[in-house]
Amino acid sequence: MSVNDPKEAAAHLLAYLRQLKNDRGAMADLRCALNPTKLFRAWPLLARVGGIDNPRIGTIAGLFAYHPDETQTGNLGTTCRHLAAENKSFDGRFRRLLSCDREEICERLRPVVLAAKAKGIPINYEELYADLCYWGNNVKARWAREYWGAPEGEETAALALSEATP
Repeated sequence: MSVNDPKEAAAHLLAYLRQLKNDRGAMADLRCALNPTKLFRAWPLLARVGGIDNPRIGTIAGLFAYHPDETQTGNLGTTCRHLAAENKSFDGRFRRLLSCDREEICERLRPVVLAAKAKGIPINYEELYADLCYWGNNVKARWAREYWGAPEGEETAALALSEATP
């Protein structure tokens, strides 16, 4: 697996996880990747994809084991927007995700994915893995645009409008 290209790494990881999707024992062990006291149970499976010392791989594997329904579109902002449509208090949870640093974000995703599972909302795991690898203001801004519905060029248009106004 290429460590340098998160998109390629995500594709490799998800191909592996899809092979395990119907193996109930493997999925149970992968869910342990999200629990520090049971993490060792996931190591035999995570080792095959370089995930023993990689919290992003462990997080994606554990989340997939809880909710393997996937989509190839959108990002976690899109998922959260769907969740917020039925739960107006979800806005605070989404804002909390955006305030996370690189270490904390992996720990905060499980409740969101479980909520998506409960509502039958699929997750774009390949995009989520890449976003975790590049976690920072650019990723947060993309999630925010998807969540609050701002088109890609909206902030540029607003900036141009404010500069044109005397």
